[in-house]
Amino acid sequence: MNEEPVTTLPGRVLVVGGGQGIGQALAAAWPGQTTVWTRHTGVDATDPDALRTAFATFQQQHGAPFALLHTIGDFAEQPLLGTDLATWRHLFASNVDSAFHTIQAVVPAMVQARRGRVVLFAAAGVDKDKGMLRAPAYFAAKAAVVQLARSLALETAKAGLTVNVVAPGLIHHPHSHQESQQRLLGRVPAGRLGHVDDVVGMVRYLLSDAASYVTGQVLTVDGGLQA
Repeated sequence: MNEEPVTTLPGRVLVVGGGQGIGQALAAAWPGQTTVWTRHTGVDATDPDALRTAFATFQQQHGAPFALLHTIGDFAEQPLLGTDLATWRHLFASNVDSAFHTIQAVVPAMVQARRGRVVLFAAAGVDKDKGMLRAPAYFAAKAAVVQLARSLALETAKAGLTVNVVAPGLIHHPHSHQESQQRLLGRVPAGRLGHVDDVVGMVRYLLSDAASYVTGQVLTVDGGLQA
């Protein structure tokens, strides 16, 4: 695929969970403008104290970020009645708690700066009015992320922020759940798995001037799977 042209943004991009997969691709999308937080860089997004400490350092160096991209979210494909409590709690800690703690640590500074873009990540179909047989605990956690984003969008719109959700479908990368993806590939109208570039392109749009009036939305990138 052809690489997208590098676009200079009016401030720093903070990627939470940019160590692999989609997050890693986003971390590389704006060279020289991105800060990455992962456990490997010493920031555990499920730990509010660690986030506050990391953001104090970030803010001292860069001020408020222009964009906050929260890409964290572990996955487990188990039936609901076969999901144990430890897995349930882990999925919500990874997907929901980490988003909540990150928002509280970072977004107040963006509100004070009166500008910024927040992008959270869910999964294709979680905003639909239907149940999910595949990975129901995971999808429940991602549905909670959507509600966080919609509420935050309403709270911060007057301060000039936009808050949106990108909901990827079957996106292939070295850390994706490839057995599950191959099993579901035949249901994708586009006839192929998605690439990380497909998701990066959507985020580029959300961070662009063209999306300055788009907030509180779920933008699905799934080749028509949930259409």
